[in-house]
Amino acid sequence: MQDFHGYTVSISGVLLFALLQGVCGVLADAVMVLKVGSSLDLPVQYPIESLLLVQWVFNGKIFAEYSTDQSYTLLESQFSGRLKEDNDRVGVTVQDLQPQDSGTFSVTAEGTETQLPTQTFKVYIQIPITAVQIGKNQAWILSTNSCDVDVKCAAPGAESVSYLWSGYKTGSGAQLQFSLSPAEGAVTLNCTAANNVSSSSATETLNCSVKITLLL
Repeated sequence: MQDFHGYTVSISGVLLFALLQGVCGVLADAVMVLKVGSSLDLPVQYPIESLLLVQWVFNGKIFAEYSTDQSYTLLESQFSGRLKEDNDRVGVTVQDLQPQDSGTFSVTAEGTETQLPTQTFKVYIQIPITAVQIGKNQAWILSTNSCDVDVKCAAPGAESVSYLWSGYKTGSGAQLQFSLSPAEGAVTLNCTAANNVSSSSATETLNCSVKITLLL
């Protein structure tokens, strides 16, 4: 798995035929995780002079075409108004990506002599983490003269989030529970929330105060 400019790319082999041998096939799938609002470039990897027709497909439906007269046809699709033609090379760019744009993109190309291998991209669009919140709840336990502390980390609106705690206590997962005594004074906890397209942190200071019960 590799990280390229804010998105993650991994390659999973499917079928790969040698282009030099002129054999039709399917190139290895590229799996990409991109953040909402970013762009997806879908260039053709073959020389322009070798192309007769190129089609860009999303989940089995054609949304753009390029023909030998060097003209693009942008078809009605969910990407209408968000497609940019590449006039320096053959390709299109899907702009302002949204979660509903997650799916399988493919680029099929018909060459002057044969059908060229299809490029396939499995794309997942994730909402980036914009804020991290730490909630806390603590209770004084008379029998141990300490506080039971329960903290929970959250990244509202984000998905596929993992959490790591550091500072006074370390751990993974959204929730952390521990005991804290008054003698330890103020302690600091850090929570880092991360997904495939972003990460952010929050800090919380905790202390345990002695609870004195007066008997009358």
